[in-house]
Amino acid sequence: MDLVRSLGADEVLDYKTPNGVALKSPSGRKYDVIIPCAHNIPWSTLEANLTSKGKVVDFNLRFGTLMSVAFKKITFAKKQLIPLFTFPKKEDLE
Repeated sequence: MDLVRSLGADEVLDYKTPNGVALKSPSGRKYDVIIPCAHNIPWSTLEANLTSKGKVVDFNLRFGTLMSVAFKKITFAKKQLIPLFTFPKKEDLE
Protein backbone atom coordinates (compact mmCIF):
# COMPACT_ATOMS: atom_id res chain seq x y z
CA MET A 1 0.00 0.00 0.00
CA ASP A 2 2.91 2.33 0.70
CA LEU A 3 4.24 1.71 -2.81
CA VAL A 4 0.92 2.68 -4.39
CA ARG A 5 0.77 5.86 -2.28
CA SER A 6 4.35 6.70 -3.29
CA LEU A 7 3.23 6.49 -6.93
CA GLY A 8 0.68 9.25 -6.32
CA ALA A 9 -2.58 7.53 -5.38
CA ASP A 10 -4.84 9.85 -3.36
CA GLU A 11 -6.30 6.92 -1.44
CA VAL A 12 -5.48 3.24 -1.18
CA LEU A 13 -7.93 0.69 0.19
CA ASP A 14 -6.99 -2.65 1.72
CA TYR A 15 -9.41 -5.19 0.25
CA LYS A 16 -8.91 -7.38 3.35
CA THR A 17 -10.82 -4.87 5.52
CA PRO A 18 -14.62 -4.33 5.52
CA ASN A 19 -14.26 -0.78 4.14
CA GLY A 20 -11.85 -2.02 1.50
CA VAL A 21 -14.20 -4.78 0.38
CA ALA A 22 -17.00 -2.24 0.00
CA LEU A 23 -14.61 0.31 -1.58
CA LYS A 24 -15.69 2.86 1.01
CA SER A 25 -13.51 5.93 0.84
CA PRO A 26 -12.07 7.06 4.19
CA SER A 27 -12.91 10.62 3.13
CA GLY A 28 -16.41 9.70 1.88
CA ARG A 29 -15.75 10.82 -1.66
CA LYS A 30 -16.35 9.08 -4.99
CA TYR A 31 -13.50 8.06 -7.28
CA ASP A 32 -12.63 9.26 -10.80
CA VAL A 33 -10.62 6.08 -11.45
CA ILE A 34 -10.62 2.70 -9.75
CA ILE A 35 -7.94 0.12 -10.53
CA PRO A 36 -9.02 -3.06 -8.76
CA CYS A 37 -6.10 -5.29 -7.83
CA ALA A 38 -8.23 -7.98 -6.18
CA HIS A 39 -10.25 -10.48 -8.20
CA ASN A 40 -14.03 -10.81 -8.26
CA ILE A 41 -15.11 -7.32 -7.23
CA PRO A 42 -18.62 -6.98 -8.68
CA TRP A 43 -19.39 -4.13 -11.07
CA SER A 44 -22.18 -2.96 -8.73
CA THR A 45 -19.59 -2.31 -5.98
CA LEU A 46 -17.25 -0.52 -8.37
CA GLU A 47 -19.96 1.55 -10.05
CA ALA A 48 -21.46 2.74 -6.74
CA ASN A 49 -18.14 4.33 -5.80
CA LEU A 50 -17.42 6.15 -9.08
CA THR A 51 -18.05 9.79 -9.91
CA SER A 52 -20.63 10.39 -12.65
CA LYS A 53 -17.97 10.02 -15.38
CA GLY A 54 -15.67 7.65 -13.47
CA LYS A 55 -13.71 4.81 -15.00
CA VAL A 56 -12.64 1.36 -13.86
CA VAL A 57 -9.41 0.09 -15.40
CA ASP A 58 -9.55 -3.68 -15.00
CA PHE A 59 -6.69 -6.03 -15.78
CA ASN A 60 -8.34 -9.00 -14.04
CA LEU A 61 -10.20 -9.93 -17.20
CA ARG A 62 -12.98 -12.47 -17.16
CA PHE A 63 -15.77 -13.22 -19.61
CA GLY A 64 -18.21 -11.18 -17.51
CA THR A 65 -15.87 -8.19 -17.64
CA LEU A 66 -15.80 -8.27 -21.41
CA MET A 67 -19.60 -8.55 -21.54
CA SER A 68 -19.89 -5.52 -19.22
CA VAL A 69 -17.54 -3.53 -21.47
CA ALA A 70 -19.70 -4.35 -24.49
CA PHE A 71 -22.90 -3.41 -22.66
CA LYS A 72 -21.46 -0.09 -21.45
CA LYS A 73 -20.40 0.78 -25.03
CA ILE A 74 -23.79 -0.13 -26.51
CA THR A 75 -25.72 1.93 -23.95
CA PHE A 76 -23.32 4.91 -24.08
CA ALA A 77 -22.90 4.76 -20.31
CA LYS A 78 -20.96 7.64 -18.75
CA LYS A 79 -19.28 5.35 -16.23
CA GLN A 80 -16.79 3.22 -18.14
CA LEU A 81 -15.16 -0.14 -17.67
CA ILE A 82 -11.85 -0.23 -19.51
CA PRO A 83 -10.17 -3.62 -19.98
CA LEU A 84 -6.40 -3.60 -19.84
CA PHE A 85 -4.81 -6.49 -21.69
CA THR A 86 -1.36 -7.34 -20.42
CA PHE A 87 1.14 -9.95 -21.48
CA PRO A 88 3.80 -9.90 -18.79
CA LYS A 89 7.22 -11.29 -19.55
CA LYS A 90 9.52 -12.64 -16.90
CA GLU A 91 12.35 -10.42 -18.11
CA ASP A 92 10.21 -7.28 -17.83
CA LEU A 93 9.05 -8.14 -14.32
CA GLU A 94 12.58 -8.66 -13.10
